[in-house]
Amino acid sequence: MLRIGVLWRGDRQAGAPLPPADRGLGPLYAAFAALPVVIEPVPYRDDAVHEVREQLLKLDGVLVWVNPIQDGANRALLDPLLREVSAHGVWVSAHPDVILQMGTKEILYRTRDLGWGSDTSLYRSAAEFARDFPGRLGQLGRLVVKQGRGNGGNGVWKVELPGGNPGQTGPDVLVRVQDARSKDGAAEFLALGSFLRRCEEYFAWSGCLVDQPFQDRLGDGMLRCYFSGSQVVGFCRQWPKGLLDDDPHRGASPVSVMEGPDVPAYQQLRMKAETQWVPQMTDILGIDPRDLPAIWDADFLYGPRTAAGGDTYILCEINVSAVWPFPPMAAATVAATALDRTRAARFPGG
Repeated sequence: MLRIGVLWRGDRQAGAPLPPADRGLGPLYAAFAALPVVIEPVPYRDDAVHEVREQLLKLDGVLVWVNPIQDGANRALLDPLLREVSAHGVWVSAHPDVILQMGTKEILYRTRDLGWGSDTSLYRSAAEFARDFPGRLGQLGRLVVKQGRGNGGNGVWKVELPGGNPGQTGPDVLVRVQDARSKDGAAEFLALGSFLRRCEEYFAWSGCLVDQPFQDRLGDGMLRCYFSGSQVVGFCRQWPKGLLDDDPHRGASPVSVMEGPDVPAYQQLRMKAETQWVPQMTDILGIDPRDLPAIWDADFLYGPRTAAGGDTYILCEINVSAVWPFPPMAAATVAATALDRTRAARFPGG
């Protein structure tokens, strides 16, 4: 019987919490229980790489949930380990090379011409950012800046000139800067040159920065679309506040609810994602569709309405490193995908 690991950053001591208890993976474990497969927990620590390697090499596949940045740690040691075990025939989802292709903010630039795209710029060095970003900001007046790799709003900023209007820029021009990790609309005013220097540190780890125009319908929420491979398996309407201005009249946000793939209101997005955007994305990135992760998601902002009043969607980011929780009704598909891919890795052509 095939053995599939579930890897997350956790305590390897006996009695430590397992993912079903603290990560919402109970439905996935239940789905695996109905399949001919053995599931093995693989808590990961940077100081236990050798021990984890020995455990992984005894498995047939592994599902990985580790954020790019978490509690001061990153994936600098984990990613080479996963590449190594993959080279020995262990199926890995999401594979680090796939994460680098689709799970960083660079994808916003590489797929900017797709139906989900927006006017996005890419900066590969601090010098390039300092040279070109002021002109972009002066032209558009308001931009969202994102580091290449991050999660939880880490390294995401709304930067705007006074009133968010186009205007003159320079090192001493005051800009309003809002951190996406804030939840209360707080912002600071600082010289543009100071903000540019603040961003220099992001290039060392994440490799690049991108910017996008701020979407005026952010107050309408964000739609998270979950996939298993290239198939939509669920949705969750969310209400991020980090880049919204404080508004005492806004009231409480609606509760986010995870839903299945057949919600009528989201079928236009589902159709476009499955038949157009994801196939086009894999072509652009050179990814074999069978290498798409067993579970991943794409966050869509609401773009300008059409002339008929319909919704449009702008890609905000793609998450592949640690997608949990996810809609419980998707668990059976995720488990079946994982088992199918593991079989294909162990018995190629069989």
